[in-house]
Amino acid sequence: MQMPVLSINTNLMAGSTANTLKTHYSRLATSVERLSSGLRVNSAADDAAGLAIRELMRADVATFHQGVRNANDAISMIQTADGALAVIDEKLIRMKELAEQAATGTYNSTQRLIIHSEFVAMAEEIDRIANATDFNGIKLLDGSLNGAHDGSGLNATGKMKIHFGTGNESAEDYYYVEIGNCTLAGLGLRDEAVTTINAAAANAGGIKAAAGGGAKAAGPGGNLGNLPTLGNVLSNGVTYITRTHPFAFAVIPKGATDVRLHIDDLGGVDGLELFTPAGVHIAGTTATRNPAGWDAQFRYETGSGPSIPVAPLETWALTPQNGFDNGAVCDNSVLNGIPGGGDVAHTPGTAGNKFTYNGMNIGYSGEGNWMAWGGDDNDYMTIDVVTEDLILCLVGDGPCWLTATWTNMPDTTGGNQPNPPDPPDPPDPPGPGPDPALPQGDIISIKTQEKAQQALGRIDNAIVKKDNVRAHLGAMQNRLENTVTNLSIQAENLQAAESRISDVDVATEMTQFVRNQILTQSAVAMLGQANSYPHMLMTLLNG
Repeated sequence: MQMPVLSINTNLMAGSTANTLKTHYSRLATSVERLSSGLRVNSAADDAAGLAIRELMRADVATFHQGVRNANDAISMIQTADGALAVIDEKLIRMKELAEQAATGTYNSTQRLIIHSEFVAMAEEIDRIANATDFNGIKLLDGSLNGAHDGSGLNATGKMKIHFGTGNESAEDYYYVEIGNCTLAGLGLRDEAVTTINAAAANAGGIKAAAGGGAKAAGPGGNLGNLPTLGNVLSNGVTYITRTHPFAFAVIPKGATDVRLHIDDLGGVDGLELFTPAGVHIAGTTATRNPAGWDAQFRYETGSGPSIPVAPLETWALTPQNGFDNGAVCDNSVLNGIPGGGDVAHTPGTAGNKFTYNGMNIGYSGEGNWMAWGGDDNDYMTIDVVTEDLILCLVGDGPCWLTATWTNMPDTTGGNQPNPPDPPDPPDPPGPGPDPALPQGDIISIKTQEKAQQALGRIDNAIVKKDNVRAHLGAMQNRLENTVTNLSIQAENLQAAESRISDVDVATEMTQFVRNQILTQSAVAMLGQANSYPHMLMTLLNG
């Protein structure tokens, strides 16, 4: 160590002591910050690598905790579904008891009908529970949580995805809860439904058929059994049709009388078409073959106005699945009663243009009378007596009101149907909503001994289906509970590791604090002494 120079201009000892004091004071400040915050790492400067690791751990811990909540929500959902299935279980047991009672011969038909009415009430309650049970707005038992999962839309469809991990690996981070259809139809307690033409057209917004199905008219080739009767399409004389698909179909069965059809267009291009199952185009717009093949291109002729092309009639429109005979083609030879085909003259707003086909007097207003530049937005058709099964086709690209009345409409479910009341004025069209529901078959019957005996087997199958659903839900609940336990353990241990990086060791830091405090106090005292040394040199000058 060099010998300091005795000078009054530069106080080297005071400068050295001041630097030491700054070092001790900085360390003291760090200890105070750590002890006051409880954290060892308060900024990236404290531990750059440790800070990055800590933030990743904190994100995973938060995700694990949310995963626990997700799994617990799923458990609550499963418990909701299982509770509803427990009630359905009671109803099924009572239904089997009633079917057993009705299957014996000691009851007459009147008593058996009384038994049947309670049987139906139990069945309807099963359907109500299955369709009403939901969790947070998600239907649980109506089949919504069945099938392939698709989460690409705002509302996921198919089986429910329960996510609980920190990544996105199916083996580690999520699995699915699938709940089968527990409605009467799903449990096999409804007879075969009479549905609209095909699921694709119906889901796209075809005719909305009322529940209960209709007469299974046996047309040529037996193809008409897949179509609803007009009487069951319309429950009160007015049906709102909204389509993104250009075609919707219904059967007008043989024997129907005084059928009156009226379309009120609401902004799209719509019209009525009438076919036989063999493909004979009886009434409607002229169908012309296009160069691509037999696919028909419908054009609405407006007289002086332009021809408006509508979506071409797809190949499937004249297929057996849609009620037409095999090999049917779009035959316009008697279109509108004119040999060789062609539109009839028409008076807008009336159905006064009459022609005859196979004994049927058909009134048809023709096309184009409802166009925006010269019509009343209406299209009419009447049939006095339906002498053979007919296929009604609604064609167009927009919403419309279809009003239909009749005097007699054959129905295999129980006699003729009365005329509906006069329809009210069409309300404003509804906004976007779910696809219209498909019609359902009738609830199985126990009105006779034979049917009651058959019902016993079907109820047994329903109980097995329901038990399979409950067993699956129970297994999933146990799995979710184990998942919650595992996630909690992972979160606990990861949080402990994060704490070792992030949190201050109070005992160690307090030792450092006391040490730095003493050193700081000592440095302050010595700085005072060092500042007094120049005064000592003054004695030499005074001497």
